[in-house]
Amino acid sequence: MTEKAIAITGGDANYFELLRDCVGSLRATEEGRAMALGILDCGLTAEQRAWFADQGAIFVVPEWDFDFPGRARLKDGYKALTARPFLPRYFPGFDLYLWIDADCWVQQGDAVALYLRAARTGALAAAPEIHRSMRHHHHAWTEFSTINGAAYAAAFGQETADRLIRFPLINAGVFALKADAPHWQGWADLLGESLQRSADMTDQIALNVLVYDHGFACEPLPSRCNWPIHHATPAWDSERGLLVEPAMPYDPLGILHMTIYTKRLAALDVRELSGPHAGEVRARSLRWPGRTAI
Repeated sequence: MTEKAIAITGGDANYFELLRDCVGSLRATEEGRAMALGILDCGLTAEQRAWFADQGAIFVVPEWDFDFPGRARLKDGYKALTARPFLPRYFPGFDLYLWIDADCWVQQGDAVALYLRAARTGALAAAPEIHRSMRHHHHAWTEFSTINGAAYAAAFGQETADRLIRFPLINAGVFALKADAPHWQGWADLLGESLQRSADMTDQIALNVLVYDHGFACEPLPSRCNWPIHHATPAWDSERGLLVEPAMPYDPLGILHMTIYTKRLAALDVRELSGPHAGEVRARSLRWPGRTAI
């Protein structure tokens, strides 16, 4: 039987430009075009839905899958976080599920293929935030450990925070899983429990606890498969026309993740490796370069 795989993203009307880049970049690759496309519609306009419909999208309006304190104060876009343990229920009939955050875009399709290959083993395919170039392993450890440690402590207690903060943080912004993987239910159980205590990064924190404390299998992919830009600005190789890791041997990035403040910036200071400006640091947009108007 032919394997059926789906790539899913989601958000509200305010995230449309990012969503469009995410989907457009995915569809620009052979690997992305081979997959079905799912959209968690958390408040898109009719015009925006039409653009995704032209890409063959399947739309689902997620519900509140958990009842928890403070839920009434959250925007509908938060549903894109709490719905993720239930993707096989929202989009039934597929063998493999790839989630990709709206603020990610695909530069090289081999990263998508690697997620699916890893998920076929039955493990969670995800990229930990660990790389020799990333700032939180150098000068920004105090900032990183304070913010993420507080999220761990709020959701699972200080003892868990003290222990797991030293583990490579599994980024939940891009991941892949088989439809029958036990991780879905395990994640849902932990998320539902911890949301009673905190809604601060709880979806990602719960996924890390699932792997590190409950022993659910994880295949850790290289950082190039989910590169958090705020941790380390990529370099630009004009000869290859690619954004690359900012350290030798300058491997090309597969999926770029416009984390935190970087999604709001028109450009960042990027070091150039080749061409007439080799060695210079110049302003460059790190958004998907292939986007078109609606």
